[in-house]
Amino acid sequence: MQIFKKLSFGTVAVAASLTFGHNCFAQEAEQYHGEYGTTAYALAPDLSVHPEATTTFKPSLVFSKASYATGGTSLRNRDAGSINISGLVGATSHAYIYWGVITDGKPPSAVEGIKVQRLFPTESTEVSLTGVAIGSGVAPCWGPSGSSITIFRAEVPLSVAKGNGSYEISLKPGASGLTNGADPWVGTSVLPMWEGASMVLIGAGSGTVSIFDSGFAGITFVPYPSADYDLALPVKTPGGTTLFDNIGADGQHGDSDLAEGVYGDETTSINGVAVAGTGSAYHDGDWNGSSGYPLPQLWDDTGHNISAAVPKDTATLKVVIKVAESSSYDCLTTVANVVNEE
Repeated sequence: MQIFKKLSFGTVAVAASLTFGHNCFAQEAEQYHGEYGTTAYALAPDLSVHPEATTTFKPSLVFSKASYATGGTSLRNRDAGSINISGLVGATSHAYIYWGVITDGKPPSAVEGIKVQRLFPTESTEVSLTGVAIGSGVAPCWGPSGSSITIFRAEVPLSVAKGNGSYEISLKPGASGLTNGADPWVGTSVLPMWEGASMVLIGAGSGTVSIFDSGFAGITFVPYPSADYDLALPVKTPGGTTLFDNIGADGQHGDSDLAEGVYGDETTSINGVAVAGTGSAYHDGDWNGSSGYPLPQLWDDTGHNISAAVPKDTATLKVVIKVAESSSYDCLTTVANVVNEE
């Protein structure tokens, strides 16, 4: 099984007449570009011949007698955002923050860091964190030809990540090309372009929590005919409750405030059971930019109870993401999957 299957659209030709200024698209101010983030974009990479990826992913981090909670925020054309965490049980034992940035060439040092502060219910001091690049790939159909996306991870001190509550995420000076809140599909887009950030907090519990990130993060794909991968669980499921969270970059339900089904109708199934999108009880897809509704979209942090898909003694989660055939597709990038087996 391959995570990327051959696609039906051809190689995208780059128009020689297009030119770029320093870190920006060549376009008129306030011009509308509905093709950004999709394979309709003239400089989109040819994802039909994407390099092969490892079929089965093993967890990078495993925690026993644990539980987890996640939350995310979109950061395109912003210099700050708010992440709200709910549902964590007990005190935080470990905390991580992920973020994704599109750049042209090597990421500048400013995007390798991020600032985090807890605001509610008790305020902490702000900490400045330096991330480790855990994956990179071609940009998800934004930016000049040859641009890339990099996923970073940093551990958040427990003096800040104290559990459920509200956290402010802010960027370092010069980290983002634009910070004026502009619609990503209108006007000028400037590199570096941030996608978003998510926090994963580990708390007390009776389950085994696994985080799949290093080696998994930074794979850019389109979900047609499907993207398939396996998650190897560290222990077989005990037959109780299994939870699954997906953190992903560049999801959109359309372009700007225009919803388009072809860009927002991804179905995710696990072990043959639909857990997100059409045909699932959740109905909505996992790749619609939900952390940034209504704008800027482009980041998702979603969660599901997948117990129906994992009977007792399940050792592998077979994940399939797919969308109906179309002339163009949403370009997506993996960040992390989190699983709790109880």
